Amino acid sequence: MKINVRLNSRGETRSIIYRISFRTFEEIIPNESYKNGRKYRQLDYSTGLSVKIKDWDPSRRITKNDSYKNGQIANGIARVEKIGSELSNNDNLTLKSLREALNTDEDLRKIFNKEREVVVEKEYIPPFEFIENYIQKSNVTDGTKTDYSNTLDHLKKFDAYRGKTASWKSMGLDYYSGLVGYLKSKGKKGSTIDKIVKNFKVFLTQADLSDNLEVNQDFKKTVSGKSLFAKVNKDEAEHVYLNEDEIKQITDTRLDKKLGEIRDLFIIGCWTGLRISDLSRLEKGNIKDGLLTIKTQKTREGVVIPVTDELQTVLNRHPERLPKIPTDQYYNKQIKEVCRLSEINDPVLAEITKGKLTVTTNIPKYKLITSHTARRSFATNLYRRGIPSTQLMLLTGHKTEDAFLKYIKVSKEDNAKDVARRLKTG
Repeated sequence: MKINVRLNSRGETRSIIYRISFRTFEEIIPNESYKNGRKYRQLDYSTGLSVKIKDWDPSRRITKNDSYKNGQIANGIARVEKIGSELSNNDNLTLKSLREALNTDEDLRKIFNKEREVVVEKEYIPPFEFIENYIQKSNVTDGTKTDYSNTLDHLKKFDAYRGKTASWKSMGLDYYSGLVGYLKSKGKKGSTIDKIVKNFKVFLTQADLSDNLEVNQDFKKTVSGKSLFAKVNKDEAEHVYLNEDEIKQITDTRLDKKLGEIRDLFIIGCWTGLRISDLSRLEKGNIKDGLLTIKTQKTREGVVIPVTDELQTVLNRHPERLPKIPTDQYYNKQIKEVCRLSEINDPVLAEITKGKLTVTTNIPKYKLITSHTARRSFATNLYRRGIPSTQLMLLTGHKTEDAFLKYIKVSKEDNAKDVARRLKTG
């Protein structure tokens, strides 16, 4: 056991504390660092004494001229060492046992002439180290771990950009605002920023659950029911979907073999609602008796999707095996090219962020199409057909109706057509 006498807090008058370092007899936890088979712990104990900074000798760690107070400091150290030795001899030296012993010891109370509390600083772990450990140990899918790792990389780059090292206490509203501003300056879309913020809040929540870390609580606060760490306004690109006429237009377009395979993968997504991570694993064996069955990678739950006539038309083009998805980046780039050649050119009013400037302009629809457009189109088009959201959720794998309804993006024109059709049949 090592006891270091130091001053706590700020100002001209400061509290005198013991910083106690020791090795515990706590249960060994996998992947944590140990010395000689025992875990290293640290605890700050407040003596209840105080001293003016001008009266403190930092080299000797005692007061310059208060012999009585120096005696209290020395006697207190001797008593703490004895308590630690007794606990150690009984194989019971843990953070909890030492804290309780110091708080209840009558001799310490007499030495310092007052009631005291222990201020604990247990094994402080810097944010990035904690996050790396959490990612490694968390029981989530590989895709989620990749998202977490990407978020951590953005946090590290933000620190390098601002020339500061983040601490748990500094990760408040100002940090969040700076992070969002930094990501916007790098041209990140609203959806990307929202995912980074969402993961960042996961990290803060996990750290806050650890009783040895003091985490800034701004991420929990709300104003008028809205989180201080609010989502960024979505880019219009995230609201784009393809109606059934547009999907047929793309399906019927003549393309070369490579682009044709990209197109067919995309159309399969439009009629199954599968994420790209699931499309990449899709095989003929997943389809039987007019049903497509697959266990989704993100939720690890199975979904059963009916094979529509439109989907079967595309599947018939690949009787032996389904096309394989290239890299996500290449796939998204080629989807745009497929949609351009298919003349998906209707102008779409979109907010585009360039640096710190956000402008609203009309953009050809094909430029806004991504792999996720297929999943949004699937949900929206079946919803327009009148299939209840509760049934569609079983196909898409959504657990809440609120989350599902975010995928439903019907244009004003399509909504008017739906209403007119129902009025005629009503």
